[in-house]
Amino acid sequence: MGKMSPRRWAVGLRQIAAPWTSLHAELHAGELTGPFLAAVAGVPVKLPDQPVEWGEVGLWWARVDTRVNVDRIISGPTPGPLLPRGLYKTIEVWTDADLSAIHALWWLSRRYSRADWMQRVAEVRDWHVENTQPDHATSRPWALHVFLLAGTPECESYAETLLHNCLAMSGRPDALSAWILIDASRAIVTSR
Repeated sequence: MGKMSPRRWAVGLRQIAAPWTSLHAELHAGELTGPFLAAVAGVPVKLPDQPVEWGEVGLWWARVDTRVNVDRIISGPTPGPLLPRGLYKTIEVWTDADLSAIHALWWLSRRYSRADWMQRVAEVRDWHVENTQPDHATSRPWALHVFLLAGTPECESYAETLLHNCLAMSGRPDALSAWILIDASRAIVTSR
């Protein structure tokens, strides 16, 4: 899908994803699924008694729970990844989590007009382009829009690889990846 306008990317992502967003049975219950689907698909979710303020899960909760202290979650050293590598058992799980976190933080930075958060998103995006390989690290297209909207050939290639990975196993995205693509499509449209 390279060398296309952001609008065409948005349309293409929606066309790829839309047929698969109804496959809720494929979605596995997990810490991230509830807040992600609440933020992206409008699925009702019960807020936890105490705000979740760690990792990618906390940032997705922040999209639906205004009690979450986003600054506390992203307070790690810069430049570098958003989430500490040591919190995750494998590099693949950590890469997936970090990309999920910057996906959520992109939306939060826009909602709250926080240029400092958007700057952090850009720093983490650039760090990943230099230091991680999406072709082996994740099959989820987290933050695809973050890379695509950067407008550089390296970032566009990263975005293309994220898209390819989510289609590689079965020729279609799984249900979670479909919703991620829908959200990325919305982000691309919103940013223009």
